[in-house]
Amino acid sequence: MNKIAHFIIHSKAAAYIAALLYIVVWCSRSVQVGGIGFSDCLGLLLSLVMGYLSVRVAREFSLNDIKNVLPATLFFMGCAIAPQMGPVHGDGIHLALFAVVCYILLRTYRSHNAMGSYFCAFALIGIQCLMEPSLLLTLPWLVLCGVFMESLHVRTFFAALWGLLFPYWIVGGMLFLTDRVEVIAPYFDQILPLANGELALPVALQLWMQQLWVLLLILPGSVMILFNRSMKLQASAGLRLLMLSLVVLLVTVWISPVSYSALYPCVLLCSSLVGTAFFTMHANHVKNIYLVVLLILWILSLALYVWSNCIMY
Repeated sequence: MNKIAHFIIHSKAAAYIAALLYIVVWCSRSVQVGGIGFSDCLGLLLSLVMGYLSVRVAREFSLNDIKNVLPATLFFMGCAIAPQMGPVHGDGIHLALFAVVCYILLRTYRSHNAMGSYFCAFALIGIQCLMEPSLLLTLPWLVLCGVFMESLHVRTFFAALWGLLFPYWIVGGMLFLTDRVEVIAPYFDQILPLANGELALPVALQLWMQQLWVLLLILPGSVMILFNRSMKLQASAGLRLLMLSLVVLLVTVWISPVSYSALYPCVLLCSSLVGTAFFTMHANHVKNIYLVVLLILWILSLALYVWSNCIMY
């Protein structure tokens, strides 16, 4: 059992295997639903790149004590049990933009001149809100992440506000110049999510398995982060930022389930970084057992997904 846990945590081969399984399941899913398109391939490539960058970010900001590729392994494992939630079509833009926003905010640690960073980060948030109006209710709350980074003050708050409004100002100006202001009112009608509506969600059991995977990663990781007094201050601040980002994402999905497919890859990316902290900081026999149990759950989830596809097709 310890050897299995050691292989998953420390070996690059585990990340390669998880990525390969994700590619196989993704290809199988794409063929079943009608073929592999160019935009779908870009979405797959984006997922693979984000898995690699998650490792680079963890090393750059010392988010775990050991230089390993576990964030990528956990991210690819999560993607493998939910390939239908992959960043296809326009959803991939949300994953790319949200990852860049988190990276920009992570770089503002104890910065007294972070107005430009906040402006750029929330300009990207504004673009996401333009694409999915219901996100405007929750994503701007990411400004509170600056509390952990000790860079949130009056000037950075207003820089974030101006950055959030900047895409709307650009689009509003273009609509005014082209005399198409009649589309503005229907847009704001979409901000409040509809209670009823048909959502393209997976079957109930698969959905619960995907959510259970995320919860089993973030709950012990969050407890470890909150009660670990020996962690570096910058690493602790960065992980708390990711935890708050996860809370915002989960609240967004709860308020507006239609955004589930767009934001679930973002949830997987953040939860893999938070979950890594639990397994790499002061590893012991209990954590190794928990990781093996998590692996068994993942295998069952993957088997359930494959079996349901075989029954359906």
